[in-house]
Amino acid sequence: MSRKCISRSLPPVAEVFSTVALTEDCNKQRVVLDELKRVAKRLRKKKSQPFYSMREIATFFKASLRTVALAYEVLERESLLNRLRGSQTLLVGTAESTQNIVRGVVGIPLWLFSMVVSPFSRVMWMELEERLRKNGFVADFIFFRTGEDCMPDFGERLLRHNLNFVIWHTPHPLSSHVRLYMQDHGVREITIQLKDSPMSRFRPTYLMDWQPAYHVMAKSWHQAGIRRVLVPKPAFLLSQQAFKGFRKLLGDHGMDTQLVEPTASALFENIQPDVPTAVAFLDQQGADPLCNKNPTIIEQISKVARLAFCRGPIRLPYFEDRPIRVDIVGFSPIEMAERIAHDLCNQSRLHVDGAFTFEATYQPQRALSELAELL
Repeated sequence: MSRKCISRSLPPVAEVFSTVALTEDCNKQRVVLDELKRVAKRLRKKKSQPFYSMREIATFFKASLRTVALAYEVLERESLLNRLRGSQTLLVGTAESTQNIVRGVVGIPLWLFSMVVSPFSRVMWMELEERLRKNGFVADFIFFRTGEDCMPDFGERLLRHNLNFVIWHTPHPLSSHVRLYMQDHGVREITIQLKDSPMSRFRPTYLMDWQPAYHVMAKSWHQAGIRRVLVPKPAFLLSQQAFKGFRKLLGDHGMDTQLVEPTASALFENIQPDVPTAVAFLDQQGADPLCNKNPTIIEQISKVARLAFCRGPIRLPYFEDRPIRVDIVGFSPIEMAERIAHDLCNQSRLHVDGAFTFEATYQPQRALSELAELL
C-alpha cells in the first residue's frame, strides 16, 4: 500500500535556500544547519505545516543523509521541527511551540566521589543548574565512578544524552581520548582546569589558580613560627603533579616540606611537638579516608599541629561538634557558577582566546563547628 501523498505549501527548495556559503573547505554540516534554521524561522506560521524532506535537502546541498539528519535533530531540539517517525517532518507553528524553548543541553560529567566528599562541588553544580535553567538551558548531570571517565565507552555514553555542550571540571589526563571523541562529534566543550597542572593538548576556558592563596597562607604560617610542613602523599594525579610547585613555594617562605605516607599513624609519628608544624592536605581523594577513618588520631594531631585543607574543605561529620580549627584554601562556588552561566548564556567567553582565571582565597583557622551545615 502506497503512502498518502503529503500536501506541501512551502516554496520550492531552490527558491528559499542558498548554496553561496558552500566551498570546498567549508564545514558542510554547519552550513546546512545554518541554512535550515534561517529558512525554518522565516517560513513559520501560526499552525504547523509539512517541512522539506531530508532527502530533498540532501540532494540540494549534495550532502549525505546523515549530515542532514543531524541538522534536523538540532532543529527538533530547538522546537523548530517535529519529526514524525516514518511519516513526515513538520515545521512547528508558533502557536503550537512550547512556551519555554530549550536553548541547549549542557552535559556535566560528575565524579560521584566529589559529590559525596566535597561541599564545594555540591554547591557549585546546584547553583550552576539553577542559573542555566533560568536562562533556557538544561543541565544534564552524568554521574561516573572513579576511573569510568577514562574508559573507551564513556564518550558513547555522553553522546547518548544528545548534548550541545559539555563542561569538564579538572578532567583526568587519561580521559583525553573521550574529549577528542566529543570534539569529533561536534559537541562544544567548556574546560575548567588547574593552572598549576596544565593540559597543553586542550585549550582551557577557565583556570583555577591556587597560588595567590598559597602565598598568603605561607606568609601567615611563617609569621606564626611554622617552619615544617607535612604533606600526606596525594592520591589524585593532578595533586601529585602540583606538589612540586607547592613545596617550592613553601621553601621560598622558609619552610621545609616533607612528603609522608597517607595514613593517620604515619602523620602522628612524624609530628615533633617541639617544632611548630603544619599538616597540609593537598587533595580531597586522599584526605577523606585519612581523616574520616581515623578521626581520633587526626584530633590528637590538631592539638599539636596546624591542619590545612589546601584543596577546599571536605565533609568531616566527626568534627562538627568539636572545637577544632583548620586553615582552608578554596574557591567560591557561587562566583564560579555565576561566571560560567553568564558566559554560556551570552556566548561572550566561549569564542575568545584567553582563559578566565578564578583565584582561590585563604581562610585561616576556621572553626569546623561553624561549617557544620556546609560540611
